[in-house]
Amino acid sequence: MSSPASDSAPDGYSLLRDFLQPQAASGRPSGAAAVDGSALQRLLPTGGTLPWFERRWAKAGLPAALLSVLRSLGQVIFINNPVSGLLLLLALLLQSPWMALFAVLGTVTANLTARAFAAEPMAWSNGIYGFNGALVGAAVAAFAHFGRDTGLLAWLVVVVAGAIVTTVVLHGLGRWVFRVVGLPPLTLPFCLVTWLLLNLVATLNHPALQLAEHPALKGGTGVLEALLLALPHGFGQVLFCPGLLSGVLVLLATAVASPLAALVGLLGGGVAAITGLLIGASPEAVGVGLWSYNGVLTAMAIGGTFYAPTRLSVAVGLLGAAAASLITPGLSGLLARDLAPGFPLLQLPFIVATLAMMMVIRWSLYSLLPVALHAIYTPEEHRRRYEVSRSLLGDFRHRLRAVVAGRHHFVSSPMASGSGDAQDREATRELRRLYRQLDRNGNGRLSVAELATGLMQRRSGGQADLMNRSLFQRLRQVLKAMDVDGDGAVDEDEFTALMLRLRRLSEGEERLMHYLMPVDVNGDHQLDPAELRRLLGSVGQPPLTPQEERHLFGSLDGRLSWSAFIDRLLLV
Repeated sequence: MSSPASDSAPDGYSLLRDFLQPQAASGRPSGAAAVDGSALQRLLPTGGTLPWFERRWAKAGLPAALLSVLRSLGQVIFINNPVSGLLLLLALLLQSPWMALFAVLGTVTANLTARAFAAEPMAWSNGIYGFNGALVGAAVAAFAHFGRDTGLLAWLVVVVAGAIVTTVVLHGLGRWVFRVVGLPPLTLPFCLVTWLLLNLVATLNHPALQLAEHPALKGGTGVLEALLLALPHGFGQVLFCPGLLSGVLVLLATAVASPLAALVGLLGGGVAAITGLLIGASPEAVGVGLWSYNGVLTAMAIGGTFYAPTRLSVAVGLLGAAAASLITPGLSGLLARDLAPGFPLLQLPFIVATLAMMMVIRWSLYSLLPVALHAIYTPEEHRRRYEVSRSLLGDFRHRLRAVVAGRHHFVSSPMASGSGDAQDREATRELRRLYRQLDRNGNGRLSVAELATGLMQRRSGGQADLMNRSLFQRLRQVLKAMDVDGDGAVDEDEFTALMLRLRRLSEGEERLMHYLMPVDVNGDHQLDPAELRRLLGSVGQPPLTPQEERHLFGSLDGRLSWSAFIDRLLLV
């Protein structure tokens, strides 16, 4: 394959995949089914995003609205899971009934405002708009004074107004920032609106709207005790829950959906707490989680949510967690100067540290690919996409190197080598039976006519397909790719080996495409040599040599459509 084939002709991948259709019922799941049917999902039924809730209740008004509220609560900790949202609601309720009420009110208001703005239904139903409203509600409950003369209705109005404004900010400014800079707004709408509300309340000084005075921290906390308490308290403080039990519930809410996210968050919280102690923070402040919650969020954002969890991304996430603590004193001084002394930082250190790490990655760690925002699931699924892509691209790279060097590259089937799992061995038996059905004259040489006849039996269109010259041309290319040893004949082992590779590619196609999408920076839906170098570098593969690029692209400035690239992953 020395040059890209015409996109108007059917590609070899699509042609050959039709032969696998009879095996689809008994084969491994692919795409969304693969995500839901992962090993984690089987071991931890609450893991992942639990999309079956929507499939069951998508058209039911009240259950669908409740799911949106629960997912919005979960998104506060980067978890799109209704079970996690329910546990977070329980954590808020244990901290304060007012906090739970205000958080739910803020979430509902933000979601309704998003619907009024005709926002993308998938966005608000998955909590993308609601979580800022939930944080506003929780923050108001944390800083409000509920005394005998305090009007509850007034604070409810404050929460509703704040939640509406967060949606306006996210829908307008947040989307504009993402389009221009390519970075997510995170919880910046919540921070801006909450500072505005606190400033207005403090300025009005109305008897019905008084801010609470928080007692000083109790002394006597040891360093080791502070570090141990900082871990669960760091999770709790994300939702303004300083209670130990509430913090444990927030940690549990993370773990039931994504154990990997919980682990990365714990590491980030620990690094942030240690950094805080090293720069002079009191053990008491560290122990209640005030120096760890920003580290929890930063580590989870970089080390598994916006990037696949790898050694490099987790290391950068932990560096960001340390940076969140390092910049806290400076941000506190800046906030005190521009707003008022004693105003809370909220999640500003997390926002600044995370966006800074993203910019460092963009400028200096080009091979660390982000996760496409519309394809964010859990760190486990992001890791699985990375592993599938590393396996498929590594095998492709090895075969391409062998082809350019003039060496035959043939991998025997699991049946012949005795390796592979039971599904691989069963698939090999099925493919060998398929080969014997296609080889009608039994001469051990698969011809274009035999392959076209077999394809016709599996596709609509019948005889018309056999008269299509582009189909015959592509089938000749497919047979040439199957003929690994170059003897002019496609034998049973060669056919089986390529079809097993096709099976692996078909099973991993959706994960691979999700992983590939961020490489297409210019959005032209094509892959050029520079983008391929970045893609290969992201999975630890060396760049192509000039000879390999010419073989793959046809010319040094050539481009491949995504379908053509998938075709080459199979047929090179």
